[in-house]
Amino acid sequence: MIQDVSSFGALTPLLAPRSVAVIGASDRDGNLGGTATTFLRKFGYAGPIWPVNSSNSTVAGLPCYASVADLPGVPDLAILAVPAKAVAALLRECATAGVRAAVVWAGGFAEQGPEGRAMQAELETICRATGILLCGPNCIGIINTGIGLTASFSSMLHDHARLSRGVVSMISQSGGISVMAHSRAQYLGLGFRVTVSVGNEAYLSVADFIRAVAQDEGTRVIAVYTEGLSSADDFIDALGAARQYGKPVVMLKGGASAASSRAALAHTGKLAGEDRTYEALFREFGVIRVYSTEEMLDVCLQLASLRPGQLPTGNKVLISSFGGGSGVICTDQSGREGLVVLPLDDQAQATVKPLLTPLSSALNPIDFTPGMMTNAKHRANMPAALRVLGEARGIDAWLFLAAGFDALAPELIEMFDTLRHSVEVPVLLTWQSMPEGTLEALAARGIYTFTEHARAARTLGHLARHAADLRHRIRKIDVAPGHFPWHDFVPAGTDSAVVSEDVVAGLLEAAGLPVARGRIARNAEQAAGLATEVGYPVAMKGISPAITHRAAAGLVALNIEHADAVRSTDTLLRQRALARGVTLDGVWVQHMFTGQHELLVTAFRDREFGVMVGVGMGGGLTEIIDDVVFARAPLNTDGADDLIGSLRTTRRLPDLFSPTQRTLAADFIARFSALVASAPWAHFTFEINPVKLATDSLAAVDGLLLIESD
Repeated sequence: MIQDVSSFGALTPLLAPRSVAVIGASDRDGNLGGTATTFLRKFGYAGPIWPVNSSNSTVAGLPCYASVADLPGVPDLAILAVPAKAVAALLRECATAGVRAAVVWAGGFAEQGPEGRAMQAELETICRATGILLCGPNCIGIINTGIGLTASFSSMLHDHARLSRGVVSMISQSGGISVMAHSRAQYLGLGFRVTVSVGNEAYLSVADFIRAVAQDEGTRVIAVYTEGLSSADDFIDALGAARQYGKPVVMLKGGASAASSRAALAHTGKLAGEDRTYEALFREFGVIRVYSTEEMLDVCLQLASLRPGQLPTGNKVLISSFGGGSGVICTDQSGREGLVVLPLDDQAQATVKPLLTPLSSALNPIDFTPGMMTNAKHRANMPAALRVLGEARGIDAWLFLAAGFDALAPELIEMFDTLRHSVEVPVLLTWQSMPEGTLEALAARGIYTFTEHARAARTLGHLARHAADLRHRIRKIDVAPGHFPWHDFVPAGTDSAVVSEDVVAGLLEAAGLPVARGRIARNAEQAAGLATEVGYPVAMKGISPAITHRAAAGLVALNIEHADAVRSTDTLLRQRALARGVTLDGVWVQHMFTGQHELLVTAFRDREFGVMVGVGMGGGLTEIIDDVVFARAPLNTDGADDLIGSLRTTRRLPDLFSPTQRTLAADFIARFSALVASAPWAHFTFEINPVKLATDSLAAVDGLLLIESD
């Protein structure tokens, strides 16, 4: 009888089936269906297991049936352990019999060229017509440790006598990575809950499985490995579901690509690219991004060992050790992760010091010294000392560094277990030179243990940033797109263009955004008159779509303060352009708006996730500093303010902008994001660099709109 009654929503027949048929099973050596049948029995799957093969009467000691139609009941799940060319007919047979779900391991589909793509398209057609749920093809399959379901031929199943029932569920586009991660978690004694290798995603995608495990009560953490998406909208919806259910997602993303062709003309192309678009999406949904399977396991298993929702409320960390050197090194490692190690408050120091050894340090890091455990008198004080430290003010997390102690290890384990359940802050344990049996004893209590302090500090950095992401307000808002007369500025039907600064300035003004006053001059005398109109001092810029890097071409002049200088500069700019074989459309005469700070504000349409808006430190150092962050557009002012706050510069210099400047900038970004969200072009980049911030005002000073064809 199946004991696990947790719901995986619509995918329950696939992930928690009440009965399983294994089609193509035999006792022949190497037969994957026979191996799967053996695994199902080995790991205690309690539902009916029905091998299907017309050539066998028994498989793995179980009765074998000639066809799906001959089974004594309708299985929830069919494992199709057959070659690729036999899959479609059997999938139809299963659907006709009422089977609700299937796993197809075989390769030879879309990954193998046109014929394989046609075969895979047939599977998708069958699924869409019948509603049968398909995992695969070309996958390693599904494991659900909660019910002993092993719809998989994974080699790790040979290596273990039992499967630990964990609370981490993994969805992976790579069978190898999923097996490696699950096997390592198994070795560490904590295990996984559900492991899914999605394969070619003929019908069900990574997003479908994320949604399913998000609503599973037995899953507390979701690990994902992905290289590409079959549907960006589904992926966004799935991340939203995980957040709604309070399930942290830890993402290992492969295949970051280079930026597109817009890099040739705008800063944005060099700074954006696919990888930063994903970063923006992960920030919005509080996804923890990692860069290796080790890092993924560290974060997932540590989250699993904490209480639900037990995250740092900030980045201030307490470090305790049984040797001063370890604490010093871990302090350095914590700093590299953005964590802060501040001295313990005076009251906590005064209270804890009498409980420590004479050689101990009551600052932060805390050095208990080995004598705190090896001396019976001091060891008796250890629980009280831990309580004092756990109640200290201004601590957001605790890195507890243990080492050695052999015979005293069980006592220290008991103290640590009591500590982690009694404090509000998360406590991460590292234990170098771990005595034999300690790892297993800790895992039995649900405690994840690091063997290296740097990995614990790295993991805590991830948790602190994740908690901050959950608090921020950077969210794409759902609003009806406003009407803006784009085609008054760029003719309808334009699919490739470099829109000049004078047009961009008019466009921004029409949208109600503040722009430094400027006018286009057709000759030197007109330029002198316009300079008086916009107000001295002025900047002058040669305008031509053929030259976008005008400063490098010598087509920008600044701080011009009288009419004669305007006339001579106009003449000079036109001569320089002619020397390059370009006739200027005009000279842009612009009031020199002065400000203390410069921002880059930009937007582009991403091929997967739609319009993205970005902000960064602007001016001439934009690419050198490379400090820019993106989000899906549009944002409200709160989200825009938090986007500014997520820049490296503002995190390090929180008082860089005055409250007034921060408010002005957030309002500008929010209104700009609403404008660009309605842009009519499939591919565009709209960059304003810089937006200058004065004491109580701001203005867009330079702008560029690039429209690209496919």
